Amino acid sequence: MGFRAPTSTAESQSVTSPTIVGGASWRAFVVGTVMCAIIGVATPYATHVMHASYMALDFSAPAAIFLFFVLVFLINGLLRSVATGAALTSGELLVVFIMMLVACAIPTMGLTAYLVSQMAAPFYYAAPENQWAEVLLPHIREWLYPADPLAIKWLFEGLPAGEAIPWSAWVMPLLVWASFLLALYFVMICAMVILRKQWVENERLLYPITQLPMAMVEGEARPGFTNPILRNAWLWVGFLPPFLIGCYIALSHYDTSFPPFEWFTSFDFFRGAGRIIFRISFPMIGFSYLLSTRLALSLWLFSLVTTVERAALRMVGYEGSETIGPYASSGGGPLLGPQSQAALYVLALFGLWIGRHHLKQVVAKAFGRRSGASDADEILPYRTAFWGMVVGLVYLVLWLHHSGLDLWVAALLVVVSMATFLGVTRIVAAGGVAETRAPVPAATSIMSAVGPEALGSSNLASLGMTYIWMGDIRTFVMAACANGLKLTSMLRGRKRPVFWAMALAIVVTLVFSVWATLKIAYMHGGANANRWFFETGPCLPFHYAVGVMKTPVGASVNGWIFRGIGAASMSALLFMHLRFVWWPLHPLGFPIASVWLTGHLWFSIFLAWAVKMMVLRYGGAELYRRTRFFFLGLILGQYTVCGVWIVIDLFTGKVGNTLFWI
Repeated sequence: MGFRAPTSTAESQSVTSPTIVGGASWRAFVVGTVMCAIIGVATPYATHVMHASYMALDFSAPAAIFLFFVLVFLINGLLRSVATGAALTSGELLVVFIMMLVACAIPTMGLTAYLVSQMAAPFYYAAPENQWAEVLLPHIREWLYPADPLAIKWLFEGLPAGEAIPWSAWVMPLLVWASFLLALYFVMICAMVILRKQWVENERLLYPITQLPMAMVEGEARPGFTNPILRNAWLWVGFLPPFLIGCYIALSHYDTSFPPFEWFTSFDFFRGAGRIIFRISFPMIGFSYLLSTRLALSLWLFSLVTTVERAALRMVGYEGSETIGPYASSGGGPLLGPQSQAALYVLALFGLWIGRHHLKQVVAKAFGRRSGASDADEILPYRTAFWGMVVGLVYLVLWLHHSGLDLWVAALLVVVSMATFLGVTRIVAAGGVAETRAPVPAATSIMSAVGPEALGSSNLASLGMTYIWMGDIRTFVMAACANGLKLTSMLRGRKRPVFWAMALAIVVTLVFSVWATLKIAYMHGGANANRWFFETGPCLPFHYAVGVMKTPVGASVNGWIFRGIGAASMSALLFMHLRFVWWPLHPLGFPIASVWLTGHLWFSIFLAWAVKMMVLRYGGAELYRRTRFFFLGLILGQYTVCGVWIVIDLFTGKVGNTLFWI
């Protein structure tokens, strides 16, 4: 949450940084554009053709970290050896990383992998058995999908011999979707500009995901021929375990005589009603070590408590009968999902309440009144950010209304979606949870709370298309922008050009990733690509929508009961956290406790928490500062080995060489 300042030097987020020179120069824009284009093409290719390690699936942005490692330590080092002036400055490197960070939120899980397949999926997978043609398709606006049936068929089955890719069939629907998506991303950037000062300077959120690139850039800013981080033994000691283990896993795909390396185990309890998972994630251990011990404790403890709660409800037969929809049933289900989502909304609203004085100053400045809020350090003036956000939100509502939603449903969806994005972004910024998502998507939350019966078939079908941009959101631009704006606090001088760097990153990555995904699908056949993105994932929203359209029911009473429990529990946790210094639990862990990803990550968070407790107890602040680089090395080692083996597999033609999942 960051409502209280860190209680010790050891738990603060970084040491004093040197001045970062340079910034958004033409060189930074050129290099950043090239890197975004590489991410836009390479990550879909690695995902759909090579079936390799995921490099743009989550908030941690592995592709950005790997490419930044190559850029800083190899390319920039070589340029410095030729001529000092030829190397990129620390400020230019920072801008390049911000562009790559934003880019990683788009090409796969963040947008494009769903955008391309889900536009066509209801038409390709419609069959007499599922009755989509009769129940669903008449309600989908024709400008939301390619009108050519062959363009849809060939997307999944591949081009017949002699046929050309039907680009023209995609131009109009993609332009229509692009207008919505660019407005959405602009709103996200504006919202983060308005909140940056509150989060970074007033509340001092930790932003753990930014600390590795910050350390790399800080080294470039210091005098000397070699980046000092390269001489840090702790970093390389941490780097080696994930790198060597990753190499072992990669080689085992080439030679099956290698014994398998097991990362996962679990045990059941309460007669199989519950299951506790033990999985090691090197990056999550690294990110969690950078947290305060109180926050890390809450993340793993609330996960275990929620696991026991879920099992206890199953034991007594009280699981709820509501169909909760895609991306939520595997986590909290019809009871704990709404409970966690309500807690997330409380977190988002309370965060705005805490920052109300800052927000009042921003609004006053937007209306031209005297205000104590200075926007000199922002990438947009507050007036532009505020009114841009307002106009963007209105456009989103009108676009959704034109796509088939009633006006009140469109407005409600925008409000709920923004609250969801904001709540998850706060968790990522403050908690460094690099692999997470909302407990319940916004559209599902509305269907459950209002009831399908009150919405009607047209709204339900149109809501099914909205899962493209707010369904399985394990990464999105708002969170990337929040981390990017934290990095801009290191820059000296004008920061306005950074907005254009972010905008350029969004446009370039969107264009290249859509082009690459369409070309891959038509050349190789979407059915042969990543199964989740071209078969399972795109169909889930429509299975859910058609199911509730056939048997519409009212709002779930059980769902509202557990929403009340979630909201009340979160409010109590926030109150205790703010009022009592001795209170040991941080509220940030509660909203994502039921998310299935948290169940896989809790053990890694626990390990980091236990080690940090011992380091602080027996070694103090000085030992923490030294060992911090070991845990940064864990992050860098895993993402580097994944990137290295993708390059190797590209030349050898190896397919299916996935090293790590999270």
